[in-house]
Amino acid sequence: MYITHFFLLLSFHFILEHLHSLITIQDALIVPLLLIVAYFVATRIKNKNIDEKPYYKYFRIGLFVKIFAGLAFAAIYLFYYGGGDTVYYFWGSGSIVKMLGKDIPTFLKLLGGNHSLEVFSMFDSTTGWPTYFRDSNSFAVCRFNVPFYMLGFGSFLGSTIVMNLFLYFGIWSFYKMLVELFPTNEKRLAYAVFFIPSVVFWSSGILKDGWTLVATLGIFTNFYHIFIVKKNIRKNLFRIIFWGFIAFSIRSFMLYASLGATLIWLGFSSIKNIKSRFLRVVALPFIMLITWAFGAMLFTQISSQAGNRYSSVDAMLETASIIQGDLKQDYYGGNSFDIGEFEPTMGGVIKKAPKAIVAGVFRPFIWEGEGVLMILSGLENFLILLLSLFVLLQNKIIGFLRKLVAEPILLAFFVLAISLAFSVGLTTANFGALVRYAIPVKLFFMLILFILFSNRMQVVENQN
Repeated sequence: MYITHFFLLLSFHFILEHLHSLITIQDALIVPLLLIVAYFVATRIKNKNIDEKPYYKYFRIGLFVKIFAGLAFAAIYLFYYGGGDTVYYFWGSGSIVKMLGKDIPTFLKLLGGNHSLEVFSMFDSTTGWPTYFRDSNSFAVCRFNVPFYMLGFGSFLGSTIVMNLFLYFGIWSFYKMLVELFPTNEKRLAYAVFFIPSVVFWSSGILKDGWTLVATLGIFTNFYHIFIVKKNIRKNLFRIIFWGFIAFSIRSFMLYASLGATLIWLGFSSIKNIKSRFLRVVALPFIMLITWAFGAMLFTQISSQAGNRYSSVDAMLETASIIQGDLKQDYYGGNSFDIGEFEPTMGGVIKKAPKAIVAGVFRPFIWEGEGVLMILSGLENFLILLLSLFVLLQNKIIGFLRKLVAEPILLAFFVLAISLAFSVGLTTANFGALVRYAIPVKLFFMLILFILFSNRMQVVENQN
């Protein structure tokens, strides 16, 4: 971690000198060209499907909201922040692409995730030296963005557009799944999936966050097709492995949390399909035990490949304590918060759960933001808090929990949102990082609120 900080500081001066190269006269041709291509692709897909599936009216607008959010993200990071992680990821992809012209075997090793000193020694002044090479999770973003660097003609803005075009199809597939499950809620589902400001903004830049969010959505979508509707098993099995690999490579905890939530979905769906109430009660402990055992087996198998930091529960707790302490240091600036120190034990972590979950879902509060982005995030969190209180008042706590259990996918969303909020709130002490890491929390939490709110409104309308 400290080595990474050293390389970041070492490269800061280099970035300031070369930021002008990220926006060139060529972008005046590349950006409009790619936008036109995206428009025609989106229009063709929309027109082809909208007669049979009216919800495709959201396809094109959802895509362009995401693309323009990515362009806005790039502009803010270049001209307001003066660079940042997104620039390092882009240049890392560029270094790999340049290696293709120098040494094809090394290029293929880089794409495969080889991090040996021998491979690193192949970089020189003609390729540039990728800052994140020593951090396998961060360097994975550079590797995954290589195709979009090429298709974007080596342009920072072009790569952003092409990346968002690709990732959007994963988001759209997730939305289609939701419409199949909740066909009368397509409008509110579209708001939650495509138009939550912080989610669309932070997931549209060249960062880890867009990849991990779409990977999580992809795991849910393909799990649904494999285990719930049981269609196109082989194709969806390949896709779930692909998205699982993406999540594992960048933030392995996202894979653990996603698989745990989907197993809960499967377990409670199996119980729900049992018609006899007596048999449901009898089957509940056995199905939960099988789900737990299978989840534990998956965790053991996957965590053994995740490295020392994620090889066990104890290792993850120790990592959480170290990260939380590091993020409170002065070099992250004053835009920070503190839920208090904790011991890297299960008991020590559980004591911090309420504060961590509140931080992961609702912070920064509106009065805590420093800077335009944080103030806007605080305002958004305030609106989410108001909607949460409204839904709870309408359903009561017991009614809220009953509706989650009655709809297994909502229970899975809730478990995932709370797990991620807990993890983010526990390990993050900087609001700038918090708003980024919490975007999956907001998306899944808002989906629950919108669906329950819609169902409540439908009940009221039917009564009238």
